[in-house]
Parts: sequence; structure tokens; C-alpha cells
Amino acid sequence: MRQTLKRIVYFLFFAFLLCMPLLSKNDYDLFVTNRALLNVILASGLVFLTGFAGQISLGQAGFSAIGAYTSALVTVKLGLPIPVGILAGVALSALVGLLVAIPSFKLKAFFLSLMTIAFGQIIWLLLVNLTKLTGGSQGLFNIPLMKIGNNLFSNTMYYYVFLAFALLSLVLINRIKYSHIGRKMFAVNDDEIAAEACGINSKNTKILAFGISAALAGLSGSLYAHMLGFLTPEPFVFFESGNAVAMAVVGGLRHMSGGVVGGVLLTWLPELLRLNIRGFENYYLIVNSSIVLLIIIFLPKGLGASLFNGLSRLWGENPRAMTLRNPKGKEKA
Repeated sequence: MRQTLKRIVYFLFFAFLLCMPLLSKNDYDLFVTNRALLNVILASGLVFLTGFAGQISLGQAGFSAIGAYTSALVTVKLGLPIPVGILAGVALSALVGLLVAIPSFKLKAFFLSLMTIAFGQIIWLLLVNLTKLTGGSQGLFNIPLMKIGNNLFSNTMYYYVFLAFALLSLVLINRIKYSHIGRKMFAVNDDEIAAEACGINSKNTKILAFGISAALAGLSGSLYAHMLGFLTPEPFVFFESGNAVAMAVVGGLRHMSGGVVGGVLLTWLPELLRLNIRGFENYYLIVNSSIVLLIIIFLPKGLGASLFNGLSRLWGENPRAMTLRNPKGKEKA
């Protein structure tokens, strides 16, 4: 009976995902949903980085900017196809992530976060000041939009493309989790000295985690560029990096669903709070922040973890089945 209930719940969930464009009231709602899917990819990269390898990054907006501008410049300046631009954006983001991780792999917690903040600020300043290349504050325009033949993508078509990329990102993370690479990351996260004593190269493990997380951020940025058709430095300020961290924390840093729940919730929550009440427009962001604080206080493991653990108990499974943990079963942040 419980297995039947589980199948029904999963079937309804995936049916809902496939029918989402039909349920949207207007194009703007679908546009916000598309932004939520991009944020799912971005936040999932942070869940991977922190939940697997125990590293902290407050510069994800910088990696996202690299992916976005690289893909845009490859298609605008070089005239190459959009898929080539996206691949270039992801590859360069991953490469920069690896290079950033090399001198910082010995840093932890507060010091690592400061280093990634500085990196994000450097990228933002480059975007503003390299006007001949990036357009500076005026922006980079005429970025090719996705299309089939001569028909430009609608928001519905973008939705299915972004959904596919989000699912592929989650599958990638899940496969790494159960591979020898994932076990190495859990070991380093659990006890770095013990992991080194067992022959695990903690430096290479941390660098790889940083590179994969940066690649996912670059993928999010590349897709964003070809959805809007123009770029400015404003979406890549430090606030956006903090917002990405908030998504991962609210969703749950120790759970596979953390990036999904956090990305969707914190993208849609400000929109849902835009109530037609006179004067409320001055306070809805305060309400939004208060809700986030309450979730963190009362659900410290994250909303996604609480939700999926409750469902797991409902159909009689181990509630830690999707939790990011080391091979011994001990949960790790």
C-alpha cells in the first residue's frame, strides 16, 4: 500500500512538472518559474559544494557571470551557435573555479568565505570596467535567443529546456554522491586528517568539488543570457551570491532536494508577497526576509529535508535515504 502511495505521489509530481506551463496564468508567471529553474541549478551547486566537500562559497554570482558573458561573447563576437557558447561558458566557469580553489584549498569557513567574496567583487568590477568587451553598465545587447529554425523560443519552450538541464544537474550530483569521488568528498568533509591518512588527496578532492560547483553556476548564467538577450552587471552583484546561499540553506544543505526547494521557494516568495495592499510594497521584502529567518530557526535542517523526510516516513522508508552523508551514515553539512 505504501509503495503504491509512493508511486502515485511521484507520478503526480512529475505530471505537475510537465503540465506547469498549462497551469501558468500568464507569461510573467512562466518567466518567474524559468528563473526559479535556473536558481535550482545554481543552488544545487552550492548544496553539492557544502554538503559533499564542506566548502563555502559566497562568490557564486561571479561564476554565473563568467558563464553568462562567455556564452554571450562567443555567440555575439564570434558568431558561433548557442550550444557552443553554453559549453564555453560552463567550461570557463569550471576552469576559473579550479584556479580559484588551488590557492584557497587550505582555507576554511570564515577565511574561505572572505576569499570567495573578494573573487565575486573582482568579477563584478571587471564587468563594469571592461566596457569595450562587456558593455559595462550600459550592458551587452543582441545576444542570440534560443530558437528552432526561424521561430524564437516561447517561455513554455524555455521552461522545458531549463527543466531538462535542472534534472540533468541533479542526476549528475546524485551519481557523484554514490561514486568513489563522492565518498572521498564525504571523508574529507568528515575528517580531513583521517582522510589524508587513508590515502585520499584532500587538495584534489576540494578543487574538484569547487570546479563542479562553479560549472553549475556557469550553466545557470549561460542559460540566463540566452533567455533575456542582454546582460548588465547588476544581476551579478554580491547580493545575488548571498541569495544563492540563502536558497541552499533554506532548502537544506544536507539534502539532495535542498537546491530544488530553496531555489523555487526564494524565487517565488517575493512575487507571492506582492499583494495589492496600499503601502505594503514598502514592507513585502521585510516580510520575505522574516519568513526566511523563521524557516532557518525552526527548520535548521532545511525545508526540503523536513518535507522529504516526512514523506519517507509516510511510506515506511529510511528518512535519511536522500541525505548527504558519509559512507558510515553520519550526516555531514
